[in-house]
Amino acid sequence: MKKFVLLSMSVGLVILLAGCMSLFEALSVDPPVDADASMIVIEAGQDDTYLVNNNFTGWAPIVKDASGMILPFRMINALADGATLYVIENVRPGTYTFSAMRHVYTDYGRLPEDILPSYEPYTPSDYHINQEFALPEPVVLTVQPGEIASFGYYDLTYEWNGGGFAATDDRWAVVPSSVTIKADPSSTHPLELIRNSLNSTNWELWNDRNPIQ
Repeated sequence: MKKFVLLSMSVGLVILLAGCMSLFEALSVDPPVDADASMIVIEAGQDDTYLVNNNFTGWAPIVKDASGMILPFRMINALADGATLYVIENVRPGTYTFSAMRHVYTDYGRLPEDILPSYEPYTPSDYHINQEFALPEPVVLTVQPGEIASFGYYDLTYEWNGGGFAATDDRWAVVPSSVTIKADPSSTHPLELIRNSLNSTNWELWNDRNPIQ
């Protein structure tokens, strides 16, 4: 129950600001750096709506390049006609493999008294626990020069270990036996979301590379 009192006192402000609003949202993106620069996108949800990212807990895709390096995707949870959109811009042409979804939660028994947690799914910390759930099978994507390439859509089913109604340190852990992932790598919906919903100056530059015209 350590840190439960601190969490309860801050629930009105901290969870609203640092939880429901992802700390790595990507409504703004960098422009393409050159003619060969590409973007990779993934859409994931639960029952076609956003994956919940609150209480310093959330999901992130595990995609590796040909050298085995994990790509640090950013997340958009603010589009009316879609679920959660993950994007990474200015990747190089090549082969990329999407193998798992990572769930990150804060273990409040590990959280120091004077630390306010943050949430970054690709940055290790003493109080974050990573849970990784493999896709039904890895998905390989060959990214061409100067395009937006999509891994498609993934629907997740899962339950927390009590969530906000529990008092244990690992209340935001996902129960492994509750997790299922349905993959639709051929879905064009992520590309349609970008084409129809994102139209800032930099996004227009990327949409020039969007195969959905």
